[in-house]
Amino acid sequence: MSHLALIPLLESLPGWPQEYEPGLMDILPLVLGIPLLIAAVITLFMMGPAWLRRSRTQ
Repeated sequence: MSHLALIPLLESLPGWPQEYEPGLMDILPLVLGIPLLIAAVITLFMMGPAWLRRSRTQ
């Protein structure tokens, strides 16, 4: 038996309010913004000391 048959349909039940369907501007911060922010923090953490040493020697 396929396990996919056990997944319920993603529809609202009768009498319940309609679900919100996110648009592109709702998904974009999750798909691009958060990973870019995490990458920037990691880059700053790893490269920051080298950049600081280089700026002090000049």
